[in-house]
Amino acid sequence: MQKNVFFTFLVLILTVSCAHAINYSVSQRAINIQINTGGQDFVTERFYLYFPNETERILFREKSFEIGTDIQKWGTFNSLFAPSLGDNTSNKKISYNEGEQNYLEISYMLSEPLMAKGKEAQMLTEYRLKVNYFNSFYQAGLWIIPENTRITVELPPGAEIREAIEPQATVGSSGTRKTIIWEGYKSVNKLSLSYVLWKKMEPVVDLNEMMNFMTKTNEGRIITAALIAAFVLILWQRKKIAEKIEDFVEKNSIIKEE
Repeated sequence: MQKNVFFTFLVLILTVSCAHAINYSVSQRAINIQINTGGQDFVTERFYLYFPNETERILFREKSFEIGTDIQKWGTFNSLFAPSLGDNTSNKKISYNEGEQNYLEISYMLSEPLMAKGKEAQMLTEYRLKVNYFNSFYQAGLWIIPENTRITVELPPGAEIREAIEPQATVGSSGTRKTIIWEGYKSVNKLSLSYVLWKKMEPVVDLNEMMNFMTKTNEGRIITAALIAAFVLILWQRKKIAEKIEDFVEKNSIIKEE
């Protein structure tokens, strides 16, 4: 009888222990989007975590070992822990980091560009934000950036902002890139971001192709030798050429006397 009571008590303790919900909160959510004109756009999302005590932090760490790098399981654990820009993504990774700051990080590539090509002129191309990527922030006809949420968009090097950004954002820089930062809480009925990129002008003469022609073909070598010979001849005869020029100028100059 005593053994049965002890066994029941032990099972009860284990059940309560396993059912203990980890006490934590997301203190800040940071979404960083890097736009790359020559490749896929790259997104990093960080969920900064607050634990009321060390025990809860240990419990979360153990949970992270249990879930590992399975993004779907993390989403089941907390629906907030999922890519914010939808399912049109690839190369998704997730990791939990402990230190001075504790955060869960998700990184992924966008399968299609975040920016759509707009008007294209001879010298520049316009790009506009595809707002459907932000459908997770769309509620009841409004774009809502929640409190303690920061969205940073890194524009390509050389991008020039031409129109007003909506909602109002902080414009900064990171190296050669302009950065657009939206920080919640914001609630607006329009989401808009556009910029232009100047096109690179192709050189009239391809220097590499010219060098290959001049040094690696028979015709090029003959032309090179002829140019060198002409240059040497000019240097050798430069005194005579200068004298002839002076003589010509002197003979063809008219000096008027008053």
